[in-house]
Amino acid sequence: MFRDALFSTLLSLFTCYVLSLLFLNLSFFNPIAKALKDFSFLDVYYAEKLSETKKIDSSIVLINVEHKDRMAIALALEEVLKADPKVVGFDIILKEPKGIKADTILADLLNKENVVLSHTTDNEENIIANYPFFAPLEHSGYVNFNFEEDNSVIREFNGLYYNKGLEMESFGYKIAKRYMPKKQWEANNIKDKLRSPRVINYKGDLHKFINFTIDEFMTLSNKSLLKDKIVLIGYLGTPTANINDVEDKHFTPLNTITSGKSIPDMYGVAIHANIISMIIENTFMYRISTFWIVVFTFLCSLIVSIYFIWLSKRLKISYRTVRKLMLLVFTILLVWLTLWLFKKGVVLKSAPIIFVTVFSAGFIKFYKHLIRYIKTKRKFKTYMK
Repeated sequence: MFRDALFSTLLSLFTCYVLSLLFLNLSFFNPIAKALKDFSFLDVYYAEKLSETKKIDSSIVLINVEHKDRMAIALALEEVLKADPKVVGFDIILKEPKGIKADTILADLLNKENVVLSHTTDNEENIIANYPFFAPLEHSGYVNFNFEEDNSVIREFNGLYYNKGLEMESFGYKIAKRYMPKKQWEANNIKDKLRSPRVINYKGDLHKFINFTIDEFMTLSNKSLLKDKIVLIGYLGTPTANINDVEDKHFTPLNTITSGKSIPDMYGVAIHANIISMIIENTFMYRISTFWIVVFTFLCSLIVSIYFIWLSKRLKISYRTVRKLMLLVFTILLVWLTLWLFKKGVVLKSAPIIFVTVFSAGFIKFYKHLIRYIKTKRKFKTYMK
């Protein structure tokens, strides 16, 4: 029985592999392949608010520039720096000069030691940065979240990126490094943790952080609340959190629509705030590697094959009903385990495990037909008839 189960499992896994190649390489299947790639139970976990917390992160303050001109932004930045924040992240790229007075003020403010600017890069190693007049490139961090162009949902981010042999730091990495005491940074081993892509442990959207528009901040009587905090200046919609404003907005696992068409749900600045919060609080999520997912998938498929081959010999009439029921129970239990692990900070990609295991269970029927055909040609020892 074990021999039959092993052969059936190996053949089913090989068939899955061939089918996956077809999905990836035939343009006809591109929409289906993309939809499957974009799906994750992590999205269900966040969308159903299974991780929701009412606590607001008071260590990070967001300021929405809306569509203010450079002079208004410069005056707001000046007031922010007067309030003595620990770090200021400037998530705006000033590609070219516009006005001498405003640009001169901005250049002076953006070169302050506690200000981190932003730039973008890509897989072709092209860099879009601030005009050199404002600040040198080394004062900025890249605002790309990851470099997987096919991933439309921002679940992970790259803290470090290598461009032409040069180690580049992300916007969030640079800000968190300046904010955290050196001993804490080294004790938490942050740099090593961020050498590879990390799953973002989202707290929530911009409402999970203190946030103001420029006008609200400028009329604030007590600006000292910014002292020793992280302040992120960028675009958060006009007006703030405008659901139909998709400028610098991205899809995240928090999107309430987990399948089908929807609009982006979170502004880039808010995503950076979640990343920075995760780094400084050391609440990283551990992702189970592809190797262990493959091992777990093989074991589940093998065990299921052994069980159903044995069951098919014991049950004649009710076998199909029992098989479907057992696969449903298996799927529910694995989804529950996945969501429970998410809550504990462990990311298990269970969708491929479920798909391949269910496929292996159904493949037993085809294996039986294959064995019958082989037995007409030669002797073959088998548990199955």
